Amino acid sequence: MAPQDQNTSVGDLESLTEGKAPSTTLFRPEPEHDEFSRRTLLKGFAAGSGLAVATPVGSALASHNVTSQVAHASVGGRLREYWIQADSFQHNLVPTGYDGMMGDHYTANQTSFWAIGYRAYTPGWQKPLAGNNDIGLNAGIPGPIIRAEVGDTIRIHFRNQDTHYKFAHSMHPHGVFYTVNSDASWLAALPRPSGAVEVGQSYTYEWIARPDSVGTWLYHDHSKPQGPKMLMEFGAELGLFGMIAVTDEKTTAVDQEIFLFFHDLYHDDVPSLSQDFDCFNGYAFVGNTPKFTARVGDRVRWRIAALGKEFHIFHLHGHRWPFQGRFDDSLVLGPATTRTFEYVEDNPGTWLYHCHVTDHMMGGMAGLYVVTT
Repeated sequence: MAPQDQNTSVGDLESLTEGKAPSTTLFRPEPEHDEFSRRTLLKGFAAGSGLAVATPVGSALASHNVTSQVAHASVGGRLREYWIQADSFQHNLVPTGYDGMMGDHYTANQTSFWAIGYRAYTPGWQKPLAGNNDIGLNAGIPGPIIRAEVGDTIRIHFRNQDTHYKFAHSMHPHGVFYTVNSDASWLAALPRPSGAVEVGQSYTYEWIARPDSVGTWLYHDHSKPQGPKMLMEFGAELGLFGMIAVTDEKTTAVDQEIFLFFHDLYHDDVPSLSQDFDCFNGYAFVGNTPKFTARVGDRVRWRIAALGKEFHIFHLHGHRWPFQGRFDDSLVLGPATTRTFEYVEDNPGTWLYHCHVTDHMMGGMAGLYVVTT
């Protein structure tokens, strides 16, 4: 159903993103199903051109010095193999220094902190992969997009290189099948190696995409309590999270696929920040958050997710879409939830997307979506 709403655009805000916003590109997705799998297979053998080497399950694979607890492979699917590393790095939530909605100015020392993020690497963690259509920007926050089709096995070679905090970390998935050895969660009463990968150590997780895995999911750090306040999932607050997209033969091909992650950072937890910040994909405020693009006639799919302790309302101006038997323009997300929706674009302009919880919108959860003819 094409969107038909005629809400006023926010074209006066478009100039804020020119030459100031971080390099955020909306990548076109690869065609799905057989064509997607063949392209991924070919990309895997081109140096630095893709994330995963997709091979038929059961094929011989290079051996790496990692701890491995292997789930049974899914017969008939492909093995999608990823080398992912948790890195610590300095990160500025507001690189332009300006809030394009409220008109406030910030200095870098007010909006910067030591972050931790997942990054995808070439086999053996030799070097970070350049962003592409499959994995997104691969800049650390959020982590690389993990893709699979029903029947595929996802093998994650995870290494912890958090050299700043020196915390233990893990990589816990939602929505896919895994055995207890790939659970990646920590319990003091039931410690498991998968849930606490120490600095300099590695671990191999295996997940299977089953028919009930189709959709949008997330993954995140689920390791030991960390930090001065000994917080559970503190690594996730600092940036260790990402998204999983699982498709099947019924999944429609789209022209544009948008991945948007809602997350929050708190001054009480991260004292180097001057205040609490409510973020999209690692940034806060219009002119810093991603500027997404589409053209009239494009089929557009949004995959959105949230993590933390807040509830959010995603709202996109000028658009509606079918969702769970009705048409909607605002969707509720709680912690660790996701939503997927799509439409055919027919409303050109520069549009605002944001969280409709007002203090979250004022705290940074707002961005621009530009539709051209």
